Parts: sequence; structure tokens; C-alpha cells
Amino acid sequence: MARVLLVEASPLQRWLLCRQLLALGHEPLPCGSGAEALVRLAESRAEVTVALVAMGLPQDNGFACGSALRDAGVRAVLLADVPRATDAWWARSLGLGVADGDATVLLRPLPLVTLQRALRSALTDVGEVDDAQSA
Repeated sequence: MARVLLVEASPLQRWLLCRQLLALGHEPLPCGSGAEALVRLAESRAEVTVALVAMGLPQDNGFACGSALRDAGVRAVLLADVPRATDAWWARSLGLGVADGDATVLLRPLPLVTLQRALRSALTDVGEVDDAQSA
């Protein structure tokens, strides 16, 4: 269905999310940091439509990473985080376009059906999947 750039520092979480993406029929491009994701995106020969970015990257800022990936051509950004919605956190999320629908926040744990719905919605929003296919 789609190539999904996965940015997650934890090898275990990266493995789990890759398995989930594969089970949903997507091609994951796993990266351990924002810098690695930007290099991988630049070197990619095929278009990457969606990025799934962990907000708690230890050496990166998930918000900055999501913004940089969008600037580099990724059309849909899904932000994955643990439930800790402080006012400052939401303000940063809104700055990345969450309120405008330009980014989506997914809270962990991330059930397969939630990931599937978010990817379907993101791909439909950017014209990669029509409503008939996403049913």
C-alpha cells in the first residue's frame, strides 16, 4: 500500500511497529533517529508518503523531526507518543499542524486497528487511497 518512514529510537518498538506495518500491507522504512530518517528519505528512490515519528526520541525532537520530514516532502506525519498531554505538549503539536489535520497524534499503546485507521485516513487525505479503497 504505502512506504512508511518509521522513526523510533527503541529497537524493540521499531521491530514491533515494523511487524504491525507489514501486517497491514505497508512497507516500513525503519530509522533510529531523525537524522537517519532524513538521510534515508533523501536516498529513497520511491516516494515516501507517510512518516510515523516517535515523539520521545532521545537525541532528536519528535516535533522538529516531523516538521523536517514534512519540509522534505513527506505528505502525512503521524506522531506516536505516550499519553502525557500537557499544555506545552499540545501547543507544540498544534504548531506541527495537528489542529489543521496536517499531522495526527497517536497515543501508545498503539493497537493494530488504531494504526490501520490512522494510516488509511492519512493516505486518503493525501489522495493515495480513495474512499472506496479505504472502506
